[in-house]
Amino acid sequence: MRRPGGYGAGVRLSPLVLALLSSVAHADREIRVPMGRKLLEGQVRIEALFQPGEERAQAWLGAGFLQSYDGEINFVRNEGGQWEPTLDLAYNFTPPITDIAPGISVGLLDLANKTEGGRAGYLAMTYRYGNVGDLNQDVPTDLTIGFWSRKSGLLFFAVSLPISDKLLFLAEHDSLRLAGGIELRPVPFATFKAVFERGGTLFSAGLTTRF
Repeated sequence: MRRPGGYGAGVRLSPLVLALLSSVAHADREIRVPMGRKLLEGQVRIEALFQPGEERAQAWLGAGFLQSYDGEINFVRNEGGQWEPTLDLAYNFTPPITDIAPGISVGLLDLANKTEGGRAGYLAMTYRYGNVGDLNQDVPTDLTIGFWSRKSGLLFFAVSLPISDKLLFLAEHDSLRLAGGIELRPVPFATFKAVFERGGTLFSAGLTTRF
């Protein structure tokens, strides 16, 4: 889930090209809240989020299909240690174009109503901003603002702030819980996250491939 990097300080890409390249390995979720971007057609991602010493955990198996759709099977482990599947689906109207226009997605979360937040419909808009630092000029900053139908609140947001193409700071609020974290991208197909929230520290690992 890493945006392409290594273009060098002397190479400048158009905003449209940068947006397309940097969306190659991104799905519509930073930590938990949905975003205005998608997995590409034929792309598959698996990710697990867990807290050491706790039974509760989540895992996602997602894929992009057709030109504008993606979906994830969301596996939720409850306090009894049992895993229960549910489904998230999204339609992406437009991808985010750096410094020009937001990506816009609508979708349905937790169709089986198994997660803490419960079933919801949503609208998410992701704004992408180019950076000019020596280490992050080819990795944009993403800001997502969205609305959903959950009882905990109407508004959610998420931010992804790159320090380099291999290290990012993350933050999101789902109208109930504020979370922050760091993301490591040591290789193009793998990510590792440490997420800090009121209930403790969680960790995630993810792999992305394309068929």
